[in-house]
Amino acid sequence: MSNSISLSEIVQLIETGEKRFEASRIISIDGPAGAGKTTLAGKLKKVFCELDVHAIHMDDLYDGWENALTNNLSRILEQSIAKPVSDGKSYEYRKYDWLAQRYGELKRYPHPQLLILEGVGSGQRSVRKYLDQLIWIDIESEVGLKRVLVRDGDYIESNMRIWQMRESEHFRQENTRDCATIRIDGKSFI
Repeated sequence: MSNSISLSEIVQLIETGEKRFEASRIISIDGPAGAGKTTLAGKLKKVFCELDVHAIHMDDLYDGWENALTNNLSRILEQSIAKPVSDGKSYEYRKYDWLAQRYGELKRYPHPQLLILEGVGSGQRSVRKYLDQLIWIDIESEVGLKRVLVRDGDYIESNMRIWQMRESEHFRQENTRDCATIRIDGKSFI
C-alpha cells in the first residue's frame, strides 16, 4: 500500500488483484468528505469503459444527514446491492431525494461487470467480504471541508462540520483505513 500512486497503478491493482466472485468485480472508494472519491470513481469509469460499469454514490443511499451512517446503510449495501451483484444477479435500491427528504421509488439495475461503491461508508465491515479492492483516500479535514463547500455551497458548512465528526467516528468503529488494500493521498492525487 502506498500513498503516492498513479491512476494506472490503481487500474493495474484492480485488474490483477484477487477477483472474489466470477460474476463481477466490486470495489469501494472510501475516505473523508472532500477527499476525491467521486473524482476517482469517474476516472475509473472512463478507464474501464469497455466494461459494463455501475457507480453507486453513498449520497444516494443515505437517509439524510442524521441517519446516514446507520445499520440501514449497511443493510442496503450488503443485502440489496453487494450480495446480489456478487451472485451475478440484478440489484435494487431507492435513491434518497435530499430536497424532499425521503427515498424515491425502488429501482432495479442489471448486473454490472464492475461495480464501484463510492463515498463515506462504502468500505464498511458489512460489505468487505464482497470487495475485490477497498480504496481509501486520505485528506486533512479542513482541506476536505473547503473542497466540499466550494463544490456544494457554504450554506452546508454547519451540517458538514457535524458530518465530519460522524464520519470520523464511523471510520474509527469500522477501522476502514486500516482495512484498505489501496491507500491514496487525496491532496496530491486528485
